[in-house]
Amino acid sequence: MFQAIKTLNYQFLFVFLCFLSVFPNQADPTPKQKDCSLLEPGVPSEYLLSRAIYEQIDGYQANNRKKTTEAKLGFENSVSFLDKYHACLKEKGQGPSAQSAEIQAQNYLELGYPGKAWEWSEIAKQNTKEVTKELVILQMRIRLREQDLTKATEVLERDLVSFPNDPDFLYLLGNLYFERKMWNQSLLYYTALSFVIERRDNHSKYKYITAKSLGELNYKLDYPKIAIKRYNEYNSVNKNDMEVLFRLAQIYFVLGDFKMSKFYLEQVREKNSRDIDASHMLAEIYFLEARDLAPQFFDTLKKEKKIPKDGIIPILYQLVNGRTIGLDEKLRNFIKANPGRLSPRVAFLELADNLNDPDYEQINAETAQYAYEYRQYGLAEKILKRGKQRLNSTQVEEKASYLEKIANCQEMLGQWNHAILSMKEAIVLSSDLEKKFRMRFRLAYLYLQGNLKKEKVSVDILSGTISENPNPTHYYLRGLSYFQLEKYKESIKDYTQAIEMDPTNPNFYFYRATAYDKLKQFPETESDLKKTISLNPNASNAMNYLGYLYAEKDMFPDEAKQLLTQAVTLEPDNPAYQDSLGWVYYRKKDYNLALLHLNFAASLALERGFEDPVIYEHLGDVYLAKKDPVNAVQFFKLSLSKDKQTSNKDLVSKIKRVEKEISE
Repeated sequence: MFQAIKTLNYQFLFVFLCFLSVFPNQADPTPKQKDCSLLEPGVPSEYLLSRAIYEQIDGYQANNRKKTTEAKLGFENSVSFLDKYHACLKEKGQGPSAQSAEIQAQNYLELGYPGKAWEWSEIAKQNTKEVTKELVILQMRIRLREQDLTKATEVLERDLVSFPNDPDFLYLLGNLYFERKMWNQSLLYYTALSFVIERRDNHSKYKYITAKSLGELNYKLDYPKIAIKRYNEYNSVNKNDMEVLFRLAQIYFVLGDFKMSKFYLEQVREKNSRDIDASHMLAEIYFLEARDLAPQFFDTLKKEKKIPKDGIIPILYQLVNGRTIGLDEKLRNFIKANPGRLSPRVAFLELADNLNDPDYEQINAETAQYAYEYRQYGLAEKILKRGKQRLNSTQVEEKASYLEKIANCQEMLGQWNHAILSMKEAIVLSSDLEKKFRMRFRLAYLYLQGNLKKEKVSVDILSGTISENPNPTHYYLRGLSYFQLEKYKESIKDYTQAIEMDPTNPNFYFYRATAYDKLKQFPETESDLKKTISLNPNASNAMNYLGYLYAEKDMFPDEAKQLLTQAVTLEPDNPAYQDSLGWVYYRKKDYNLALLHLNFAASLALERGFEDPVIYEHLGDVYLAKKDPVNAVQFFKLSLSKDKQTSNKDLVSKIKRVEKEISE
């Protein structure tokens, strides 16, 4: 992959030139001229180039045979012949060719002189009409030899626009960013590679390693369901990868799906009977989720000699078997040493329940909080409901607190109606005014979630709360409710009130800008977006919004590009930002860069599980500008098929116009 040498052609050239030198033309009595002072009369300077290539080939072959001394000699000889060749060219008033400079760069790289290799690669680049993929990858290899991952990445990104759909480029970029632990950038390139594989090369050598990499990246970036999809794609071919099976178990554990977590852990145990980690994780799941089966599984581990002397497993084994003597101290010590572990806290709570510990309520609250933070919302809800049941009839305020927390768990589980009922009951029970205000705010927020579409109810709740306790966040949420009701003037009024009460909150300005935009009040929209960025230099949403508006209005193209480049730098895996940047390049008539970023946007949207008709229409517009009506109409039709509007007359008209152009 890293050699740009057509060995058969060069070997033929070398043999042919040697043939000419051995068998001169006897019929030509003309005295032969010297092509170069370093050569005999009649020998062309290209002879030196052919010898250099021949010696380099010997060097590579010796490397393959692991003959390092012979390899070094081959590359050194190649350098020597090239030095003579370049000296001959200099006598003629010529400089090194792109070909000879690239070969010299390869030699110096193999000899361990990356500095000289880089110098020659730059000469090759300056002397070529069109930079080749092999030359770019050679420069990347040189930077890697220098152990500079950042510069290696820059080499590839600088010329990516010339090779936007090249699997090698995309794979190398994804891999380099992964090594640099820059997960969002790595995800961008691996997603783009997956997009290319699916649409252009379904049998690519990168197909399954890309799926595995995307599984890991989506896991790291907290897209667990996408991670599962990608890992399963990889697992369909590589069924015995224990690392992936265990990772799938971990993801399902985090999602609270203990059934599927057990499914994969049992696969690990079946495929690798000596595995300890999967066995111990299974034991903790049985303890947390299936207590009636836990004793049996712990007994199995005992028979398999997989219950160690130390750690949480022997402690849980003791508890599930009803032997509680000394457990209190063991659990306290273990939790102190391992404060982030969930199962010992659940065990400690169970022990406190059994022993009627006077501190049970505090232990319950702490355990539920840890379960919530670990996204075990179902477990947290179960713990809180058990705590609420233990309260007596006089502990009304405590019941309200439990119900508020239960509502939060139900909200995270997507059980909006249950969460609303729990929160309403908590509000009725509580006599603490501050707590009531907080819970009313949360209730109003719940009515805006999911498919409830009860913005008016949210407005009513917030209006009552605001009349009693004016608060900037309450105005902000009511402004959001009005926005969803398409009452933009009322929305602006509330956001303005929130800003007057808290002028340093960038979110208030951003959302007021969105309302101004709906009313086509551009100066106010622009002003609020600029204010958002001034208050929060990392406000990528405001940068994207303002940059796209500038692009749409053909205003300040350089500033639009700067804003969107900064937004993409902050969130490279955001499809909306990539789409906006691509659109700016389209407006600047830089169609190749436009296609690069719009394809990034399309691939990222697919990875997130949706297809954006706007991105597809933008792709169609770029292809149309590039005088490629066939691809243009393909993307226009794709956009139309994904558009949820009842009709898009402009797009339909555009399709008809382009189809007519094709037919003519």
